[in-house]
Amino acid sequence: MPRPSPRRPGFTLVELLVVIAVIAILATISFGLFKAANDGRNKSKSKGEIQAIAMATQSYRKTYGDFPGCLNGQPERFRRDLLDQLIGRRLMRVTTPGTPPTLLPFDSATLPGGTNRQMRSFLSQGDVMTNNDAELSANDWRGGDPACREFVDAWGNPYDYRYRVLTAARYAEWKSPNYLLVSCSVNFNPSTVEGEPPLAGEYWDPAPSGGSTMERSGIVPATYFDEAGSNGPYRADNLVNWAN
Repeated sequence: MPRPSPRRPGFTLVELLVVIAVIAILATISFGLFKAANDGRNKSKSKGEIQAIAMATQSYRKTYGDFPGCLNGQPERFRRDLLDQLIGRRLMRVTTPGTPPTLLPFDSATLPGGTNRQMRSFLSQGDVMTNNDAELSANDWRGGDPACREFVDAWGNPYDYRYRVLTAARYAEWKSPNYLLVSCSVNFNPSTVEGEPPLAGEYWDPAPSGGSTMERSGIVPATYFDEAGSNGPYRADNLVNWAN
């Protein structure tokens, strides 16, 4: 009569816990490497988009005499007005001599050519992502229903833009010869309201004591890349364009 095979011993609880711990460590390392590589790609992509926007703003300035401005100074309007001007939906014009310019639709009846005027874009569709690419048809890009509101970086957060406010009361507040264009990049705090863009503090520092704020004057304080405090620094990865 054959002898029964000896029972093969299984893994002990300690051995199973060791294996699980090793797997968890390897997964954490792999995730960290993947995230770092993904953030690196996003940074490169966003830098390229900032360069595309910078070239478009320079072309806009050569054509209309100044960088794109904002009509009423509200944070979301800076982003929307930037997009509208660079795709050609609106343009800057001085309507009354001696006063700051205003923004007019590209086919305004007060402009040469009036309603027959052709839209002039300074960016090609797809050069920079927007927050509504799926709804941004060719007709919208040329001047249809303004479904798209702002340019967004590779993380899906809006590029924040600051330059002159096109009103007589605030036109002179801007002290920099250039504009500010910022991505809050990878190191940011999500908004306290789901679906809303990152807070202004993720983009702009207050100016030094006694001065106007960075987002109203365009002056970049010395603390911009060296924020102190328990909630910083977050700005080491910012992608910024300025020359002041």
